[in-house]
Amino acid sequence: MKFPSIRSVFKSLARAFLRFPLAILLAITATAFSIVSVHLSLGRSDADLRIWNIVAAAYLGMLLSIALTVLAEKRQFRPAIAAALQGGVLLLAVAYYFSLPAHYTSQVLTRFILLALALHWLIACIGYIGRQRPAGQEQGISPQDNGFWVYNKQLFLRILTGFLYNGVLYLGLVIALSAIEHLFHADIDEKTYIDLWLVIAGVFNTVFFLAGFPDQYDSPRQIGEYPKGLKIFTQFVLLPILTIYLLILYAYGIRIAVTAAWPYGWVSYMVLCFSVAGILAILLVWPLRNEDGNKWISGYSRFFYFALFPLIVLLGFAIWKRVAAYGVTEQRYFVLLLAAWLLLTALYFLVSKKKTIRLIPLSLCVAAFLSAFGPWGAESVALHSQRSRLKTMLEKYQLLTDGKITGKSVHVALADRQEISDIAEYIVSMHGYGALQPLFNKDLDTLVQKSPGSAYTGRDDRYVTRLLLKEMEVPFANSYETEEDLVENFYADIQRDANDAIDTKGYDYLVPNIYFSHDLHQTTVDSSRYQLGRHQLLVVMDTAANRMHLFPDRDSSLLVDLSAIVDGIPPHNEQQTVHMPGDKMFLETANTQWGYCLVITRCDGEVHGNKKRLRGLSGYLLMKKK
Repeated sequence: MKFPSIRSVFKSLARAFLRFPLAILLAITATAFSIVSVHLSLGRSDADLRIWNIVAAAYLGMLLSIALTVLAEKRQFRPAIAAALQGGVLLLAVAYYFSLPAHYTSQVLTRFILLALALHWLIACIGYIGRQRPAGQEQGISPQDNGFWVYNKQLFLRILTGFLYNGVLYLGLVIALSAIEHLFHADIDEKTYIDLWLVIAGVFNTVFFLAGFPDQYDSPRQIGEYPKGLKIFTQFVLLPILTIYLLILYAYGIRIAVTAAWPYGWVSYMVLCFSVAGILAILLVWPLRNEDGNKWISGYSRFFYFALFPLIVLLGFAIWKRVAAYGVTEQRYFVLLLAAWLLLTALYFLVSKKKTIRLIPLSLCVAAFLSAFGPWGAESVALHSQRSRLKTMLEKYQLLTDGKITGKSVHVALADRQEISDIAEYIVSMHGYGALQPLFNKDLDTLVQKSPGSAYTGRDDRYVTRLLLKEMEVPFANSYETEEDLVENFYADIQRDANDAIDTKGYDYLVPNIYFSHDLHQTTVDSSRYQLGRHQLLVVMDTAANRMHLFPDRDSSLLVDLSAIVDGIPPHNEQQTVHMPGDKMFLETANTQWGYCLVITRCDGEVHGNKKRLRGLSGYLLMKKK
């Protein structure tokens, strides 16, 4: 076995850089900013997300640069046109970066994945898009399909080889660093190992892959030597597994027909997995279909696409049941899209006389691009469906007037509260709370930013959802909760320095530590005694009514109604504490014999529907005898 020399390695790397300069520079950019993010340890802060936006834009730009390089080489564009295409890639990458928000949203991640998939499929087929050359073509043989198959085989093998090289190189360097750390007592930061992996996966792997990227886009009439291992794997491993899968799915379909029971939602994924694996198997053995002894491949291909139709019907029923009950989400949108793609693909390979496997990645590329944008895209369709469901539920209880929230308080059944909460939380988490602005007269940005939990805006979807549901006058309810479980917590304390002296002017006695803490499910009344000179003060706390009774002597009693203080605590993230102004946390009154001033330094409790109940209270009490 001949090993490459150092000189040949550098020549190969230089050739890759001259051929794909922008792609390699963008890969280096993405790797560098990934390392910056790791070292800054910013988590999901806006600064960190802006860094990851750069990584995303650079990665997509790298893929598009590779695709357009292939196009320029295949079409033999002049250097000026090829350079202009690469300049356009750079402009698109910059434009994509500035189009991204500075905060995390699920739809941005979904769109990035769709664009990445579309560009990978584009790289797989862009060199073979165009009219098939009929000259010298034999019956049933597509030269362009043969060239397309060989080209993608080379890419696939290069990717697998890259994975092997990456793993071995990283493992070897990690062992070397560990040896230095233990033998020489060197202090190596743990992040160095992450940096090492990012450099290998982001830079080395990219350059290695591009160094072996096919540079010929010929369309041979014959493929030549077919990998024997691949044929054995497909014929004796993959196809038997697919046959077992097919039998299971058909048995399940017969069970549905006999029992008249609706299919379960997860059967969709089984059908999709079977379909993808079957198409992959057909693609792997496609070049052998016209050879003597392999005529069964064409028969299997036709049988497979026939067998898909009942399964597509089963898939359609399964997803239709979910959509009818819960509307369209991004996940169901993609299942529907793949079902439609499978149906059209099966029809094409059964009906068309001129079959080409190039259609598979090309159609997937177009589908991914189209589903990423526009009113027909996954985001728009899912949002329209879920917002319509929410409006229907709110209109059921007359909580909308002319399409806007009325703000009136009505009793909403638990099941409907759960459904409304589920829809609202889904919209907030997937599309941001701004997607619900058309239902409100209030400006939601102002509402959320001025709320006590505004520090969590955009990062605590459940808190924002609860805040919006409060404006709708619909208490939040999880899908698994019962009426007894629908409890929220509130926490509040007073805004003052703990070292501040207590002003006792005008009062005779100070009770410095009034404290109550209850389990609301066991008791609602508690009492404590305090000595006021020759008087003994009995304090009785009734959490069920948010009241405190003071009995400074046998002939006198004072009622302290805490409802105003409790109701004045604004809604907030239940994991946080609201810091209340001092004038909102004290009560002062008197009767003919005694006067008092109660200052609450901290309190907490539960929210049942729209009613708050105290659970714990601490503070101090000033008393005076008249």
